[in-house]
Amino acid sequence: MNLRHIEVFHAIRLAGSINAAAERLNVSQPALSRTLKHAESLLGFKLFDRVKQRLVPTREAELLFAEAVDVHGALERFRTLARNLGRNPDDVLRVGFLPSLGVGLAPKVMSNLPRHWEGFKIELFTHHYDVLLKRLHALDLDLAVAFNIVETPGISSTTVGTMSLTYLETDDPARPFDPSPVHLSEIDMQSFVGLEKESPVGTFLKAAFDEEGLPYEPRISVHTYSVAAACVSQGVGCAIVDEFSARYTRGVRLRPLVPNLQFSITALTSENRAISNAEEMFIRILKSACQELHREG
Repeated sequence: MNLRHIEVFHAIRLAGSINAAAERLNVSQPALSRTLKHAESLLGFKLFDRVKQRLVPTREAELLFAEAVDVHGALERFRTLARNLGRNPDDVLRVGFLPSLGVGLAPKVMSNLPRHWEGFKIELFTHHYDVLLKRLHALDLDLAVAFNIVETPGISSTTVGTMSLTYLETDDPARPFDPSPVHLSEIDMQSFVGLEKESPVGTFLKAAFDEEGLPYEPRISVHTYSVAAACVSQGVGCAIVDEFSARYTRGVRLRPLVPNLQFSITALTSENRAISNAEEMFIRILKSACQELHREG
């Protein structure tokens, strides 16, 4: 089977009929039928049975479909990369932020843009770390702003600032505020809203607890810092989040952590192309914005 056969098979499996798959691929129904028959003749077995006006995949087709999903995804990434290689890199700057940095850092960066950038287009996106990396590899983003937790092949990083994790508790008017630092050993896992261990910061947190000889077993696990902070504001429990998510959440109290858990904020770019002048300027503005936020904090 060639790529066209796999693309047609993938489309029919998702659409459930020749007609719907033809519309999805923007080709004629007879052409799609011929391609399917050719694929089945090459394989030596049927891929679909017709049941009540629908094409139902055979057992063999279902086994092939899992692999076809990966091939189709790779083909789409190839097309995206090819399309982005042909775009004018100077007409717009596409920047992706982690959700927490998109709330706390991105607006500060936008307010620091120089005046001669007034006619320059900037597109801001917020994604989780894995999506940022995928879009950078596909050149679907020019630059990403994230926490520097692990090194990634094919991605260059430039440190633009630092960020500390902070302890968050519900702002209860009936209880006096104790601003003293909180040690990891004092955290009650039964009331702890933690970041899932598979996420980058969750992995970082688990390592910190392990180093102190403490278990990291949150009662509630979430993937996003802002969700953890919002849970604390609603009285669900306590959490450890980045200082930007904490600072922009109402109804919570912030307390420092012991030990101090800190890592870098980095600007990420693809190693497959040179950094433009606009990206270099944006990175300098990022550094300045991080410094301002620390002074304000």
